[in-house]
Amino acid sequence: MKEKHIDHLNGIAFAILLAMPVIRNDIIALPTPALILPAFLLFLTSFIRIYKWGTHRINLKAVVYFYFIFLMFTYLFLSGLWHPFGINLTGDIVKIVFIIFVCTAVILSFNLKSADYFINWIIVFSVIATFILFNYYIQAGNLRGWGIGNYLTRAQLIGVGAMACYAKLLFHPRVNKKFYLAITLFLFLGLALSLARGAFLTGVLLAIGLTLFYFHLNKTKSYSMSEWLRNKSSRIISFIFIGLTILAATQVERTASRLRTLMRGNIGGRQSLWSKSIEGFYEAPLIGFGLGSSGMVSHNQANYYPHNLYLQILVDGGFIAFSILFAITMFPFLYAVLLFKKKILTIKSYVWLPLLMCYAFLLLEFAKSSNFYDARGFIALGIIVILALEGIRMKNKT
Repeated sequence: MKEKHIDHLNGIAFAILLAMPVIRNDIIALPTPALILPAFLLFLTSFIRIYKWGTHRINLKAVVYFYFIFLMFTYLFLSGLWHPFGINLTGDIVKIVFIIFVCTAVILSFNLKSADYFINWIIVFSVIATFILFNYYIQAGNLRGWGIGNYLTRAQLIGVGAMACYAKLLFHPRVNKKFYLAITLFLFLGLALSLARGAFLTGVLLAIGLTLFYFHLNKTKSYSMSEWLRNKSSRIISFIFIGLTILAATQVERTASRLRTLMRGNIGGRQSLWSKSIEGFYEAPLIGFGLGSSGMVSHNQANYYPHNLYLQILVDGGFIAFSILFAITMFPFLYAVLLFKKKILTIKSYVWLPLLMCYAFLLLEFAKSSNFYDARGFIALGIIVILALEGIRMKNKT
């Protein structure tokens, strides 16, 4: 087995990990323990690499980043000793152990080439998820959107793929522009029809920001405006399509209704969840209520969460855990900006930007929708971003 085959296996294994909720809900009814299979595959590739070549270089910054992840979850695990609600913590503890397991597998196996393969495979899985979504609409026989379930996990996967695909369309110097334009339009249409208004708005805002960044870096120079427009035509068309996807989303009755509610300033049950979480934080600001307490504090229900990763950790672990989490989630962005300002990162080193867009999309998703203790893919993706940035930095030094 060649090293490129191992890198390819790493990329597809992590893409499967992110796609597993959709695979289990919409393709194959796998049991919950099946989630561990992609992580085992990552461990297997790392052992093969060490066996064949005798060593595998692990970057120091990635190790330090992993250490802070481990430190935060160790503190949250210990905080279960003082939570006052008498709830069963087994589920949260298992999820924390699994996150550490996945992160360990990633840091032992991934490199810059693996990250590139992951980007390609996550786009493939997002296209499959979009076809599944369209099939549900065909079965329903209308575009009203009622009766289509499991839309949050499906929208999350489609959104991650859409961000990666759009970043490659704009910045990758060697992709087939027409092909990637078609895939980008397809994925944004899927995001518009996904029924997840938050994921859709997040994708649109990130796409607008990425487009503005692209045109900022590609200002008109000595050639004519008409020549510049011809050279950038596929990118301009993709930007126009963002507006068309907004129009498409408003044609779905269920989505349009929820968007109108949002525009009136009503964010539904999250308003109560977030306000009660903030009130709860004030009651135990330093060390928190303890692991698993956020559901009881925000909703008076054990198997619940505040739908915001920062508020969830503020309630469970207080300011101590929140400080570590905030540093963990912000470091990939800050490090990318630092390397970009030093001209170590350029738009030609295209791998880092699709990864960072995927990471940003998932961060915003966990800031409004998902349970943080299910964030195995998001936390591990932060390590992959660091490994990719370091891989580019080391490559530029040689």
